[in-house]
Amino acid sequence: MTRYSRQMKLDDWGREAQEQVKASRVLIAGAGGVGSAAALYLLAGGVGALRLVDNSRVRLADLSHQVLYREQDLGKAKAVAAGRRLQELNSFSLVEPLVKAISNHNVSRLAQGCRVLLDATNNSVASLLLQQAAQKLDIPLVHAEIGDLEGCLTTIWPGQGPCLACSCHEIIPSRRLSLLSPLDGILGALLALEALRIMGGLGPTLLGRLLCFHGTRLQFKERSLKPNPDCQACRASSSGNRAILKKN
Repeated sequence: MTRYSRQMKLDDWGREAQEQVKASRVLIAGAGGVGSAAALYLLAGGVGALRLVDNSRVRLADLSHQVLYREQDLGKAKAVAAGRRLQELNSFSLVEPLVKAISNHNVSRLAQGCRVLLDATNNSVASLLLQQAAQKLDIPLVHAEIGDLEGCLTTIWPGQGPCLACSCHEIIPSRRLSLLSPLDGILGALLALEALRIMGGLGPTLLGRLLCFHGTRLQFKERSLKPNPDCQACRASSSGNRAILKKN
């Protein structure tokens, strides 16, 4: 148990759960505002390995809402700059920064060996590719979208509920940068919380649920998501008859 692996004061969270987190690897696709916040909380929470994938570079406009970067990082690859900062936060965890774009050719390889995938790309094409990898490897995908002053979050576990293609398509049509920096932090923290629950054995809470935060009213809302009976991806996933990870 490292100094970053303190037991949380939860009835169902003890040393065993924390050790499962320590033994896990997480893929974060996207090192922008949401991905930055999620990575910080996961490393502080004691995750064993973090694979951070992003092919963009730090711009001046990013400094207003992407908390991993500083002025001296301008022009540098986000994955590399973020990896350096994260390793300073927790030297006991392995940080794997990869300067790559998610593609059909590499997504399965990038997801290999990961316990959970986090989608912070805000890109519909990348999101669907990540879902394909999750389906192939039978692992959960926690998906976030953000735009203007609102953001949404859900967990996709192929075979256990609705897929992105049939139930969550165009959640936030704008997919623009958030207008106020704390919105990225809120969504990133929720991403990390759901991932920690899954890794620690508590199971996902957002399976079949879409949780939305509206920054204009500081209000959370949610709605149920159900598989589309005509969706080929859902039918193919369900045919495996896999069991949901249950609470210990």
